[in-house]
Amino acid sequence: MEMRDIHDARAIEARRSEDALNRLALENNGFILRCASKTCKRFITESDDEYEVALVAFCEAVRAYDDSCGGFMGFAALVIRRRLMDYFDSQTRRSREIAAGSAMAWDEEAPTGVIAEVQQQLAQGVHSGQSTVRDEIEALGDVLNAYGFSFFDLAEASPKAAKTKRCCARAVNWMLALAERVLTMRRTRSLPVTAIVKALEIARKVIERHRRYIIAATEILDGDYPHLAEYMDYIKKERSL
Repeated sequence: MEMRDIHDARAIEARRSEDALNRLALENNGFILRCASKTCKRFITESDDEYEVALVAFCEAVRAYDDSCGGFMGFAALVIRRRLMDYFDSQTRRSREIAAGSAMAWDEEAPTGVIAEVQQQLAQGVHSGQSTVRDEIEALGDVLNAYGFSFFDLAEASPKAAKTKRCCARAVNWMLALAERVLTMRRTRSLPVTAIVKALEIARKVIERHRRYIIAATEILDGDYPHLAEYMDYIKKERSL
């Protein structure tokens, strides 16, 4: 069987099994990075946001693939490129919205928008004894910057569906269960995605898609952020189940 046929057959097999899909994505990690680097016209690593987009696009390509699409690898490369271009467009639109003062919400647990409230305070230069939440966000922002993203990026990374929120909560609690895991995350500035997927049997794409949120929630619950921790109550409740 030719190499192209092998790739095609494995892609079709991976459509039927989440485990097979995860294995296929892991085995083709180099291919995913090369496609992302080619589209972005710069070297992409697993710590880049573009890698996350490319990984999700690869999984999307597997689910959408059939023989009429031609060879799988060429089809996957096309899907990755399209999704990255969509991502670039969305980032451009988002930058314009932020510049215009658009409010962003933390997640469904805070419909009044703690992010929007603090963002407004910062813009107006408000300083008062009631700015504890703002101070926590500023402090956390410095921590998150070391990971390559900001507090305000979490609006897009936050889980919305109940099932996804539970998966993220399990991942955060797994991180918090051992201090060494948190220390390693801080030292490497990265989330141990493969270890989480293996330990909890959660789909890799879920962890990858919400990597920023899991990192932020871990830092919040392991740090001195009592007000922000209130928005993480559902994670604490998941721990007791």
